[in-house]
Amino acid sequence: MARRMSDRSKQNLHMGEGKGKDYVPYIMTPEFNSLGTTSIIKDWKTGRSIHCMSQGEAMWYYLLRWNDSNIDIREQFPLDNKITVKIADKFGIKHPQSSVHVMTTDFLVTKNDGSLHAYSVKADRNLNDRTIELLYIEREYWKYNNVPFDMLYATDADQIMVNNIRLITEFYNKDAVYDKYSYSKHLIAIKEIELDLSQTIIDKNRLDKILEEFHYE
Repeated sequence: MARRMSDRSKQNLHMGEGKGKDYVPYIMTPEFNSLGTTSIIKDWKTGRSIHCMSQGEAMWYYLLRWNDSNIDIREQFPLDNKITVKIADKFGIKHPQSSVHVMTTDFLVTKNDGSLHAYSVKADRNLNDRTIELLYIEREYWKYNNVPFDMLYATDADQIMVNNIRLITEFYNKDAVYDKYSYSKHLIAIKEIELDLSQTIIDKNRLDKILEEFHYE
């Protein structure tokens, strides 16, 4: 069985703190008996390990990180317990687990203008009543902090684009390049070559055309 850490232990370890490559998520995948749904992604820009609790989170991480207006993404971001308890009491909602439990938001994104945007990720729109209650607390929390909050659904993620981003960002760093095909993926990853990744499947034929255009030898 997975071993869950107490909130006090997490706080003592400064989990949920830091920014960029130094950020430590408040929840990590080893805490869950995942059944294969959790994953750890290597951020191609910072090298930090990103802890995703579901396949939907992993897909949306790729899509959000690919957008250059998003300069930092902090996953499993902790919410101030005192505020979430007040919100739950105000609206007559049972706070999750206990009054000392720390809730989290799936992604807190920092934009290139310094503003923040919070997101919760769910598999689909078929949400039960308890999930809706907890999302209401989360929404009101970010409203209180003047931060936009939106829902993201795994069913809305563009699978072609997700797979393309995953494959090409393996070669974001030039040190990973070992042949002409990995070189072409590197050029796409650093956006020296601009492609609509939602429309183009990055296969060998497409890479050959890219190499021809760039006169790779």
